[in-house]
Amino acid sequence: MAYCKISGKAQQRRFHPSQVLPIWTTTHTDTVTLAFQAVLYRLGITDTASYFQKLRIPIAIGVVVCAVAGSIKYGITGFFVGGLLGMLAPAAVLWMGVMLVGIAIFLAIYCLAWAAIWAILCWLISDFLPF
Repeated sequence: MAYCKISGKAQQRRFHPSQVLPIWTTTHTDTVTLAFQAVLYRLGITDTASYFQKLRIPIAIGVVVCAVAGSIKYGITGFFVGGLLGMLAPAAVLWMGVMLVGIAIFLAIYCLAWAAIWAILCWLISDFLPF
């Protein structure tokens, strides 16, 4: 078999799955990060001190729950590590919520676009169908 080098124009015409599949990029991550920062700002959290002041009850609950969960499996080390992780739990829950909303919006736009394409395609070929 002979090797055939593809020219620049022919190479650009190749099918790229990323053009039709929903691919999460760094731009999407940056958008979700900005939304998370906006949520924290709306809650009045601008620095570490305001984080601990505004979310003191969820932090206390997170510390207790995570410390107990850590101590059940890993003993005293799990108690301390769980307690430290419990301090970050409210921020992690907020971030996860914002991330899930961002992903849901991203997939909804993708599905709506394909539904619109399908509806237009069905509308265009409906004149040619006998029923």
